[in-house]
Amino acid sequence: MGEPVIRFEKVSKAYGSQPVLKEFSLDISQGEFLTIIGRSGCGKTTALKLVNGLISPDSGRVLVKGEDVAQADPVRLRRQIGYAIQNVGLFPHMTVEKNIAYVPTISGTAGWGKAERRKRAQELLTLVGLPADLGGRFPRELSGGQRQRVGIARALAAAPDILLMDEPFGAVDAITREQLQDEILRIHRERGLTVLFVTHDIEEAMKLGTRTLVMEEGVAQQCDAPSRVLSAPATEFVEKLVCRRREPEVRV
Repeated sequence: MGEPVIRFEKVSKAYGSQPVLKEFSLDISQGEFLTIIGRSGCGKTTALKLVNGLISPDSGRVLVKGEDVAQADPVRLRRQIGYAIQNVGLFPHMTVEKNIAYVPTISGTAGWGKAERRKRAQELLTLVGLPADLGGRFPRELSGGQRQRVGIARALAAAPDILLMDEPFGAVDAITREQLQDEILRIHRERGLTVLFVTHDIEEAMKLGTRTLVMEEGVAQQCDAPSRVLSAPATEFVEKLVCRRREPEVRV
């Protein structure tokens, strides 16, 4: 096995007096699709934000490609990491094309000059299953599912090696969510991305992950193939989660 693309080394993080991660350690290999599930406040989103340096650990280290995030240049670090969130965060005054091109344009990424921008944006719209001619519209003119796809296209614009996704499909209807799940699986397959995907939906976690990390109170309860999480839960908490799996609209 080569060096992990992401490594958490005994990472602890608290907000005030409230600990969120407790000596959390985990290795993530290149090309993995890691789904992360657990109750609100268990440390899922905190783990994601530590990877791209949006927050810093109180102790321990986070390494990306062998480099300590705390010592890395944040601009260079984030150029190789895409970030997609539930509420998308598109700029309402910009067209879809300009939203997609925003990060590579301000970063001076090669291939995103004014003459090339439209073609590159159209390619990404096609990649996420949208019509290529959608680039001239504004976010307010799109459906929720379309905005979410544009958010994914924007996260992929700088050709990142790592994609962080924080409950990206939670705000759309069930049919659209299933379509988006299929799209991100296809993109993962085609591009070989390393994906960290936070969700509250156990069915989503089981469907998408090559591994699933179950967290509770800042501690990894189990990190295993979805089939192993289902067939051999490692803790009482994981077992309860698995037992609830077939209940309708499960959210933990």
